[in-house]
Amino acid sequence: MKCKICQSNKINGLFYSVNQHGRHVINRHERFLVSQCQMCETIFLPNVKVNKEYYKKYYRLDYYDQSGVNKNSVLEKILAYISKLSNLKKESLIYNTFNSNKKMSILDVGCGRGNFLSALNPLRFKKYGVEINREAYEVSRKKGLNVFYGDITKVNFGSKKFDAVSLWHVLEHLDKPNTLFMIINKILIRKGVLIFQVPNPKSLGFKFGREYWFHLDSPRHLTLCGVRAIKQLCKQNNFKLVSIVNEFYDYPLDLFWSIRKSPIRFLFYPLYPVVKFLDRETLTFVCIKKEM
Repeated sequence: MKCKICQSNKINGLFYSVNQHGRHVINRHERFLVSQCQMCETIFLPNVKVNKEYYKKYYRLDYYDQSGVNKNSVLEKILAYISKLSNLKKESLIYNTFNSNKKMSILDVGCGRGNFLSALNPLRFKKYGVEINREAYEVSRKKGLNVFYGDITKVNFGSKKFDAVSLWHVLEHLDKPNTLFMIINKILIRKGVLIFQVPNPKSLGFKFGREYWFHLDSPRHLTLCGVRAIKQLCKQNNFKLVSIVNEFYDYPLDLFWSIRKSPIRFLFYPLYPVVKFLDRETLTFVCIKKEM
């Protein structure tokens, strides 16, 4: 058994998880070994086989309808407002990092139903997406977005190059993150921007939540990379990591659900906003493709 990031064979088995999506347990009888690399600290599921049956079983057509939040509730309206502010922050990060007044072309990998792309200023961005889920792809197309359907490793972009590539909670779903980084390197222009957000396995949520960690999401989350692993990926694929942003407002209740079984929850819940800010449950990485 080797690490999926640094190829080290120094691997520790941590615990077994069940089939869960966020805070929802889907099947507690399915168990998956969760392991960690001693060198780059990557968390991964070594015994999960990724094939057509895997996607058919664990990525149902209604995958994007499993939030469990009433669409007309006050909570949903609050979350929608937070999402709007978050998208504005992400847009600013991309545009300011690119440092150009021209209209940028951006490819959102795993664009889902196109919420992020739709939120981008059309005067600043030419929007493209790629999505493997058929239902989500169709929704994006109906919104008028230019979306490629399928696995990005098999999509033919021809000679097209992009100014920026974004991935919002996509990397953790991949069995071979290095392959994706290699493809992104090929389709980005020189000094192009790569921005992505991933769960942070060095967070308090993982430390105290363990198998109940909100972002564990077994067996869909195959590879969970911390800062050390991300730096390794960037080094291997010709990217310069320019900033790490703690977007604590994304997934505002993830830490709450992560520690729901831990005795320390009674210490954290009264100070939840402060602990959530300091926790770094998810991190956004901003990178630039290096000149050859």
